[in-house]
Amino acid sequence: METTVDLAAVGRVARRTDLREIRITEMSAKCNPKVTGPLCPSVRFDCAIAGRDQNMLEVMCDCTFVAHCGEALAAQVQIQYLLLYELSGTDEFAEDDLLQFARANGALHTWPFLREALYAMTSRMGYPPFTLPVMHFHAKPPAETQPESADPNAILDPQE
Repeated sequence: METTVDLAAVGRVARRTDLREIRITEMSAKCNPKVTGPLCPSVRFDCAIAGRDQNMLEVMCDCTFVAHCGEALAAQVQIQYLLLYELSGTDEFAEDDLLQFARANGALHTWPFLREALYAMTSRMGYPPFTLPVMHFHAKPPAETQPESADPNAILDPQE
């Protein structure tokens, strides 16, 4: 799994944040025991802000695991985690910084639990245990900035 995040934004929030709780809020699983053979699995994973007050941030992470064997659906697992973070300090966070933090730290903190759950469920369904791959974070490239002396309203001459 790969995701691109603004690591500088994540760091601005992370240094003033403590993880307080990780909860499973929803879980469902089903399999078709008549389907046998090699599985072709796919995972969809996303974390987003679910709520916020002045010193708490709620992040919801949703995962959907689907495995097919040929054209047949063999297994499906859906898990939802709620993470509660305590925020410190009095300075406000930029909304985009919080979104980047939710995506990166939501994945970082739930990934081991998700890996264990999918491994256990697929094996108990009678399939080879599925091992969730490593989550790879790619740093979002910094936004291009103009020199401070440049007038943002000036018309640029393409001949220059």
